[in-house]
Amino acid sequence: MKSRNLTGPRLLRTALVILALLLLPGLATAQDVVTVQLDPVGESGVSGTATLTAAGDGTDVDLDIQGLAPGVDARGSMHAGTCAMPSASFAALPDLKADETGRATATGSVLFHGTENVALATMADGEHIITIQAGGQVVACGTIPKLAPGGLPVTGGEGTSLGAVVAVGLGLCATSAGLFLRQRSESQSRS
Repeated sequence: MKSRNLTGPRLLRTALVILALLLLPGLATAQDVVTVQLDPVGESGVSGTATLTAAGDGTDVDLDIQGLAPGVDARGSMHAGTCAMPSASFAALPDLKADETGRATATGSVLFHGTENVALATMADGEHIITIQAGGQVVACGTIPKLAPGGLPVTGGEGTSLGAVVAVGLGLCATSAGLFLRQRSESQSRS
């Protein structure tokens, strides 16, 4: 089998393909998504999650709540503040209706005053909460985690760090350029 040397242009193409493959996982995690753990308030026994996803200039939410009384109507909302001291102002989340097991799910948009989109970056600052109310009482609450500037939760996240991908890409480019120049120099010295 004949071996092929990587010449300058071929080496550069190979390096660019490798860089593109390294960037794909980073691009896949570029969409901003935050999951809020909703814990019971008092002895309610109600818990669940709210998954917030950036959607243009607004935010979509997926609610999954357990522990409600069967058939009860519940309401989710987003507030500034803490679970111990929420603000009076709120953005509405989709309405919930518990099934016969006490589970309720809903999907929709986060809307301020029922019509204005709320951006995920506005909520994901570590200073906002999501509450679930049933029967006029708050039965579950959770703090929305703060997003890092790159869009991932401060506590981490899956996927490749953009900084790591850039560093690897620059390293590959520098290595490719060095090998190209070395090969070019060797071929000129043979002539």
